[in-house]
Amino acid sequence: MTSVLAPIAALLFGVALLLLGSGLQGTLLGIRGAIEAFSPTMIGLVMTAYYGGFALGCLFNARVIERVGHIRTFAAFASLASAAAIVFPVFVEPWSWLALRVVTGFCFAGLYMAIESWLNGRVSNESRGRLLAVYMIVNLGSIAAAQQLLNLADPAGFILFVLSSVLISLALVPVALTTSAAPAPVPTGRMGLGELYLVSPLAVVGAFAIGLVNGAMWGLIPLAAIQTGSDTAEVAAFMSVIVLGGVALQWPVGRLSDMLDRRHVLIGASLVLLLSSVALFGLPESDRMVVMALGFVLGGMNLVIYPLCAAHINDRIVHEDLVQANATLLLVLGVGAAVGPVLGGIVMDGFGPLSVYLYMAAVSAVFALFGLYRLRQADATPEDEQVAFEPVGPAPTTPVLDPRIDPDEIGPPS
Repeated sequence: MTSVLAPIAALLFGVALLLLGSGLQGTLLGIRGAIEAFSPTMIGLVMTAYYGGFALGCLFNARVIERVGHIRTFAAFASLASAAAIVFPVFVEPWSWLALRVVTGFCFAGLYMAIESWLNGRVSNESRGRLLAVYMIVNLGSIAAAQQLLNLADPAGFILFVLSSVLISLALVPVALTTSAAPAPVPTGRMGLGELYLVSPLAVVGAFAIGLVNGAMWGLIPLAAIQTGSDTAEVAAFMSVIVLGGVALQWPVGRLSDMLDRRHVLIGASLVLLLSSVALFGLPESDRMVVMALGFVLGGMNLVIYPLCAAHINDRIVHEDLVQANATLLLVLGVGAAVGPVLGGIVMDGFGPLSVYLYMAAVSAVFALFGLYRLRQADATPEDEQVAFEPVGPAPTTPVLDPRIDPDEIGPPS
């Protein structure tokens, strides 16, 4: 393992710093928005702006990397994202925040893309699975740790915004000083959405549905918690538990899906998400440990459904189309995440803060019903033809880290 990690340690350290800054900012904006009395719909629009910028970045930033290289791309986008982070407390009004979040999302798509393709170029196909596991731990662990940074200062002030900016800037240092060689260009080809839907309607609908849920989760759950009387420390702890649930449950649920009909596991995960969401809505005054346990399950199911969808697509696609199919599925996830915060915010405006959990439950219920319908329409993939489940982080931009994909088969950008 040491031989695998040594050449990429600087890149992983850069990822950790980047995600500490990003993870802090995302939750902080929801809390500060509640303090400033922004409406849930407006907070939803601010969160949507990030995913809109992120989706645009996924579409265009590979070309930037191809033209100027990975280090220059990373430096430019990290500097711009750091500058945006420090402007938030200067212009505390929703439309300025919306514009800043578009910029931030666009930059982070380029940052993720540069790092992930760079990591892919530094490891052999045999060690890619171990790299992905470490990358997942760094990714989700940093986001979980970032929630605790909320306890360092008053969210109503400017210090936490400065800290987010500093962390994003510091991510430049290990990346700029690395001696790792630049990798091959990032693949940009995608399969048509209609073609992908014909391959697996369940996976496409599932990716969109979990995007709707995830997009609302990151910004609106902190807002709902503040509006119902939680303090910053309680919000930080709850959001950390949600992320840790994603760390802990991806592997056991994913491995279970390797042994069973993957569709059954997808439906089961959506039903567990439904039940945990309803419980969090109905039991706001429950014992603190009960609420934390429900958050752990909620986060685990939120972060496992998309990887299950990706695995289900890979079960049904020819090997040569894996990259293009997964790239399109990522775009579907991003569109859902862009729409989700607005829909969730509208629900919260109409039915109260905790109704964000009813929104998540409703999306989960619709997806579960669609899954049951699909069980009647198509046969299961034979167990011996299923590919192995692989975990996926909360903000993937490219499928090239997937150990099921041979990097020698990845062509230049189309």
